[in-house]
Amino acid sequence: MNFLLTLFLLLSGALQLTLPANQSDGVFESEVEEVVTNFFNAMRESDDEAMRSFLTVEATLNTVALSEQDSTVLDETEIRSFLNSVGESAPGALDEQITSFIAHVDGKLSTAWMDYSFYYNGEFSHCGVNTMNLIKTEAGWKIFSIVDTRRTEGC
Repeated sequence: MNFLLTLFLLLSGALQLTLPANQSDGVFESEVEEVVTNFFNAMRESDDEAMRSFLTVEATLNTVALSEQDSTVLDETEIRSFLNSVGESAPGALDEQITSFIAHVDGKLSTAWMDYSFYYNGEFSHCGVNTMNLIKTEAGWKIFSIVDTRRTEGC
């Protein structure tokens, strides 16, 4: 019995040494925040190629919205169309300002939640929340999913 307990404790300790760092160290959260910040900086500069570098090939973009019948729907936008519209915009025209940010990391998965206000050509357009799911690849953190809400009141 003592042998089994000793073996269990040794294996538990060895397993903990091999597990990836989690959110408690804050390093990964700051890496995720840097990717998100750089993504929106690229959007502000109308640099669709730089934005693309922060995304996985399969990345998705969705908006939680109300249908004409006032039911909640998930409205998908093709990421390629979104990036093309950013690239066609004048630099500075699209300004998404993050007003709060929190990220949770578990190994190679992160979810970031941020409040934002969006300005088009310097004029307030809407506000809401973005959530982004990111995966840690050999090339660094990449966004594989973006979901947002949009409203014009209560910002």
